[in-house]
Parts: sequence; C-alpha cells; structure tokens
Amino acid sequence: MKYYIFLILLLQSCFGYGQKFVGTWQGELKVQGVALPLIFRLEKTSAWKGTMESPAQGDAKIPLSKVVVNNDSITIEVSSIRLTYKGRLFETKKMEGTIFQNGMEFPMQLSKADNTLTKRRRPQLPAPPYSYDTLDVTFYSEYDNVKLAGTITTPREGEKLPAVVLVTGSGPQDRDETMMEHKPFKVIADYLTKHGIIVLRYDERGVGASTGNYPKSTIGDFSRDVIAAIGFLQKQEKVDLARVGVIGHSEGALIAELIAGESSADVGFIGLLGAPAIPIDSLMVLQAYEIGKLMGMSDAELREAKEVNRRNFATVKSDLGDEHAYRQILENMSSPLPDLSDNQKNEIKMMVLPAYRYFMRIDPIPFIKRIHVPVFAAFGTKDVQVPFAPNLESLTDHLPRNEKQFLKAYDGLNHLFQKAETGSVSEYIDLEETFNEQVLSDLAQWINDL
Repeated sequence: MKYYIFLILLLQSCFGYGQKFVGTWQGELKVQGVALPLIFRLEKTSAWKGTMESPAQGDAKIPLSKVVVNNDSITIEVSSIRLTYKGRLFETKKMEGTIFQNGMEFPMQLSKADNTLTKRRRPQLPAPPYSYDTLDVTFYSEYDNVKLAGTITTPREGEKLPAVVLVTGSGPQDRDETMMEHKPFKVIADYLTKHGIIVLRYDERGVGASTGNYPKSTIGDFSRDVIAAIGFLQKQEKVDLARVGVIGHSEGALIAELIAGESSADVGFIGLLGAPAIPIDSLMVLQAYEIGKLMGMSDAELREAKEVNRRNFATVKSDLGDEHAYRQILENMSSPLPDLSDNQKNEIKMMVLPAYRYFMRIDPIPFIKRIHVPVFAAFGTKDVQVPFAPNLESLTDHLPRNEKQFLKAYDGLNHLFQKAETGSVSEYIDLEETFNEQVLSDLAQWINDL
C-alpha cells in the first residue's frame, strides 16, 4: 500500500510555434520511490488540445484545460486539480520540465513516442459477450450524499446466491481497480460470477462516474461507502442475505477488517487479499525496508533508513500539529540527508496531510480480535507492499478461532497476486498475468462452501 499523489490530468487553448510539440509524450513522475507513468497527447488545429493518461491509475483520457506554447517552452494546466506542467524542448524528441501541484514541485522528463502506443497482452481480461448479466448501477453513501457508480454481475442460473462487494486498494481506483494496464477487479468479478456468485464493484468517490472528493477523504469515509454498497447489494434479487460478504484488496482488505471487527454492517464473511494486519506505521517501515532491499541498498543503509522511517512514522501518527510534525520529520532526516532538495521537502509535506496521518494511526489488531465471521485471507510470498510473514502471523494469532477460516501464503505471488520474479512494483506492468487463477479458484470454492 502506498500513499500516492493523486494526479489526473489536462487540455487546450492558445498558440505557438509548435508542431514540434504535436504528438504523444511519455514520462515517469517519481514520488516516494514509486514511478507513475504519464502520457500526454497533444494536437494543434485552430487551437491546442489534448489529453493525458495515467496508466497506473486507469484508462481515462482526460482533456487538458489549457495549453500555452511559446517558442521551445510549453505550459499545460489542469485547473480542476490545480496541476501544471511546465516543460522545455532540449532535443527534438525530449522535454525537461516540472509538475506543480498544491505547492509541491516534481521534476519530470518527457520523451516523444509513436502515437500508436503498443498495448501489453492481458490474456485474462474478459470481453463480451458475457455468460452472465451485467448491470451498471448507482447508489448513495448517505452520510455525506456521495453518489457511487458501479457494476453488478449476476449469474443467469440459480436463486439465493452468495454475493460480494469488491473494495479497492489505496489511491483513487475505478471499479476495475485499473492499474499498470491491468484490471484485476474485472477479472475477479468475471471469475466469481461464472462460479455462481453475484459481484458488485464500484468507482471510488471522486473517480469515474462517482461523485465526491477523493483527496480530502479518509478511510472512515471509504468505510461508509462500503457499508452503503453492502446495503445496496442486500436489496438485489437473487441475493442470499445470509451469504453477503466483502472482498478487499490491500487498503480495501483493511477496510473489510474494520467493518467486520466493528460489526458496522451485516456481513456473513470477508475475503482479504494482501491485508494489512499489523499497525500501519509498522507496516510502512517494513514496506520501505523491503523496497529498499530490492533497490540494492546495503545492510548499513537499510538499518539507518529503517530507524529514520520509524521515527518519521511515529511523528506522523503523533498529536503534533502539522507544521510541528513537518519540522520534526525534517530534523529526523537531517543526519542521513543534511541537504534536502526542495523536491524532497515537498514529498515530505505529503506525510502530514490529514488523510495520511489518519491512515498512519490505524491499528487493525483490536478489530481483528473481534471478527467472528469466516475469513479468507491470501498473501503473496513476494509481496513487498504488505510483506506476508508478519501480517499472516498477526491474523493467525489474533483472529478468533473459526473452522471456516482459510489463511494461506501463495508462493511467488506479488501484491497484485501475479506470478513475479522479484515482487517489485515496477514489475507489475510487464507481467501478463493479472490475477493468479489458483487464488481465484480457492476463493470461489470457499465462498460457495460457506
């Protein structure tokens, strides 16, 4: 799980000398060790226009709000999210520039690409005609009147069927949990529905066709959205009210734990995919350590980074005011990194945003101890975002005993449940597998056997 910078994107207006800017430009925005690929497509007819895509976050082609070209320089704006990219050509097919958003700056170089970018193979992605019924729906999270848009898939045969709500991981996710050109929730929904299970998946608030403000929302808000989804699903025909459950991935699995532990919704079971089961600040220290190891850091560097991260996350979850906490983190960083750049300082500011501090204070263990419904929990042994050993151990130690529990670590799978070489986040996009079929088979059988 990562706290991502929630970008999305850009369009039109003005003049320039600029046929050199026409075309498709690709780059990577690097934030907290994660590279987010971005694609800009620029056109010039009577005026500039274009779109931007963030393949790791979805397939949306979002129109630009303003484009200004002046000789070898370009400015692209997105007023709705207060984002600007300013770039300058330094070769025929290369631009160097900076992303500005909410007072923060991040360097980003763009390279010109062929307009027809090759799509990677995704052999598991289902395509119509489907062997089940699909229905696009809307429902409301009434606490703050957010309209959520989603899709229900229903088997054509059978009555009184088990039903699940799918809950996505961290970052603004659409109903398919689209990332790295994969659509894992579409694959999961297709498999489960073909095996007799009704599935509801939906765009998170502020994403796709759903209303609401994602960046200003917390896990508490997302939990209320899940509760609304459960209530909506329970009203559907063919649903067996005794077998309505929640299946969450990553942060979505954390939400499933919280809901089941609080008994804040009437659920008959929960499915946990890569679930945090230890205090979040401890999880983030482990995550940073595993990612650092993959990046080739030495043992000494890893030990030092682990200690600094422990102090930083303790500061984030403390009751210090945001400005005080920010200054404390800078002080914590002063020994290993005495000369922080402005970009690094801007990244650190993200750590004191209210939603991140709320998230960092969560400890799922007290909730896990109160879960009395059957639990399916799957982990990948190559997961570097939610390392399997301490989280599986915590679930094993703290879940009340239930003969219907299914807890398993799957050898060689990463955080997205793909067969992986290293487990690195950067590897996700290059793997053809979207979601391991053995996990899907075990999950479907477990639900149907309840």
